Amino acid sequence: MDTFADYILAEKDFGKKIEIVYYLSKKTSIYFDNSVIFKAIIAKMFIESMDIDIDENLVVTAMLLCGCKKINNAQDIEKIKNYAIEGAKYLSTLGFSKEFCTICEQHNRYSNNLPRKKESDILELADQFGGMLLDRPERIAFPIEEALILLESRNLKNCNNVYLDKFKDFINIVKEIKV
Repeated sequence: MDTFADYILAEKDFGKKIEIVYYLSKKTSIYFDNSVIFKAIIAKMFIESMDIDIDENLVVTAMLLCGCKKINNAQDIEKIKNYAIEGAKYLSTLGFSKEFCTICEQHNRYSNNLPRKKESDILELADQFGGMLLDRPERIAFPIEEALILLESRNLKNCNNVYLDKFKDFINIVKEIKV
């Protein structure tokens, strides 16, 4: 019998993949809101626009699920530090491979799980940058330019993210596009 992991990874249509995660969230109360979709779109656009040689389907699926055990209350630092680890454990129960779970766990750097997967670096960029572009209860969204500066000089200071320079190029290209 196929697992949930097999089912969602076999789905290549982005919209249907979102729908699958939406219904999973309703059934299991995992964390899923519009910010998750926004960050997945950023990851998808980055991979496609910059022609990155990586499994886009795997990264997009991971971006949709890596925060599955995230909490709404950002005041408890221990829960913040552990939600990616707890999420990876949960995803393994759904049939995801150890590698996929590691990619999800590494989307933030709290677990210190090394060596880092290159897919995790994409998740990290989309998650952090996307989060800065959204309003939060404690602050308004940052402008794109400021978010990019903060990403590099504060969030990823002293961190080796293999895609940071390409991501900065991507954001500079995208912000010039007028819709």
